[in-house]
Amino acid sequence: MPTIHVQSSRATADFTVCEVTSRAFADLLVYVTDSRAVVRGNEALWFYVDHRAVADVKICHVDSPSVADLKIFFVHSRALAGWQKAHPLQGHL
Repeated sequence: MPTIHVQSSRATADFTVCEVTSRAFADLLVYVTDSRAVVRGNEALWFYVDHRAVADVKICHVDSPSVADLKIFFVHSRALAGWQKAHPLQGHL
Protein backbone atom coordinates (compact mmCIF):
# COMPACT_ATOMS: atom_id res chain seq x y z
CA MET A 1 0.00 0.00 0.00
CA PRO A 2 2.38 2.72 0.89
CA THR A 3 2.58 6.21 -0.34
CA ILE A 4 6.14 7.19 0.56
CA HIS A 5 7.73 10.45 1.60
CA VAL A 6 11.51 10.64 1.95
CA GLN A 7 12.70 12.47 5.06
CA SER A 8 16.19 13.91 5.45
CA SER A 9 16.32 13.07 9.14
CA ARG A 10 16.06 9.71 10.88
CA ALA A 11 14.31 11.40 13.80
CA THR A 12 11.28 12.35 11.69
CA ALA A 13 11.10 9.10 9.71
CA ASP A 14 8.96 6.10 10.55
CA PHE A 15 11.89 3.86 9.70
CA THR A 16 15.21 3.75 7.87
CA VAL A 17 15.79 2.12 4.49
CA CYS A 18 18.93 1.00 2.71
CA GLU A 19 18.95 0.23 -0.99
CA VAL A 20 21.10 -2.87 -1.45
CA THR A 21 22.99 -3.83 -4.60
CA SER A 22 21.51 -7.30 -5.03
CA ARG A 23 18.01 -8.68 -4.63
CA ALA A 24 19.55 -11.55 -2.64
CA PHE A 25 20.33 -9.12 0.22
CA ALA A 26 16.92 -7.39 0.23
CA ASP A 27 14.08 -7.85 2.67
CA LEU A 28 11.66 -6.29 0.21
CA LEU A 29 11.71 -6.05 -3.58
CA VAL A 30 10.11 -2.69 -4.42
CA TYR A 31 8.41 -1.54 -7.60
CA VAL A 32 7.89 2.21 -7.90
CA THR A 33 4.70 3.18 -9.68
CA ASP A 34 3.35 6.48 -10.96
CA SER A 35 -0.22 5.63 -9.94
CA ARG A 36 -1.44 6.10 -6.39
CA ALA A 37 -4.40 3.78 -7.01
CA VAL A 38 -2.14 0.83 -7.83
CA VAL A 39 -0.35 0.79 -4.48
CA ARG A 40 -3.35 0.11 -2.27
CA GLY A 41 -3.07 -3.27 -0.58
CA ASN A 42 0.48 -4.10 -1.68
CA GLU A 43 3.45 -3.09 0.50
CA ALA A 44 5.92 -3.78 -2.32
CA LEU A 45 4.41 -1.16 -4.65
CA TRP A 46 5.56 2.33 -3.72
CA PHE A 47 4.24 5.69 -4.83
CA TYR A 48 6.36 8.68 -3.80
CA VAL A 49 4.65 11.88 -2.65
CA ASP A 50 6.11 15.35 -2.15
CA HIS A 51 4.25 16.22 1.04
CA ARG A 52 4.73 14.49 4.38
CA ALA A 53 1.11 15.03 5.40
CA VAL A 54 -0.28 12.82 2.62
CA ALA A 55 2.24 9.97 3.01
CA ASP A 56 1.39 6.65 4.61
CA VAL A 57 5.04 6.09 5.47
CA LYS A 58 7.99 8.44 6.02
CA ILE A 59 11.39 6.91 5.31
CA CYS A 60 14.98 8.02 5.64
CA HIS A 61 17.64 6.49 3.39
CA VAL A 62 20.80 5.28 5.09
CA ASP A 63 24.02 4.03 3.50
CA SER A 64 24.67 1.00 5.67
CA PRO A 65 22.42 -2.08 5.64
CA SER A 66 23.49 -2.83 9.22
CA VAL A 67 21.72 0.28 10.55
CA ALA A 68 18.66 0.07 8.29
CA ASP A 69 15.29 -1.10 9.52
CA LEU A 70 14.53 -2.36 6.00
CA LYS A 71 16.77 -3.40 3.11
CA ILE A 72 15.20 -2.84 -0.32
CA PHE A 73 16.02 -3.58 -3.93
CA PHE A 74 14.16 -1.83 -6.73
CA VAL A 75 12.74 -4.07 -9.47
CA HIS A 76 11.47 -3.14 -12.92
CA SER A 77 8.35 -5.32 -12.87
CA ARG A 78 5.34 -5.37 -10.57
CA ALA A 79 5.33 -9.14 -10.79
CA LEU A 80 8.75 -9.34 -9.12
CA ALA A 81 7.87 -7.05 -6.21
CA GLY A 82 7.29 -8.55 -2.77
CA TRP A 83 8.72 -9.64 0.54
CA GLN A 84 11.69 -12.01 0.28
CA LYS A 85 11.08 -13.50 3.73
CA ALA A 86 9.17 -12.80 6.93
CA HIS A 87 10.09 -9.40 8.39
CA PRO A 88 8.97 -7.41 11.47
CA LEU A 89 7.74 -4.54 9.24
CA GLN A 90 5.58 -6.84 7.13
CA GLY A 91 2.01 -5.65 7.46
CA HIS A 92 3.08 -2.27 8.88
CA LEU A 93 3.97 -0.24 5.81
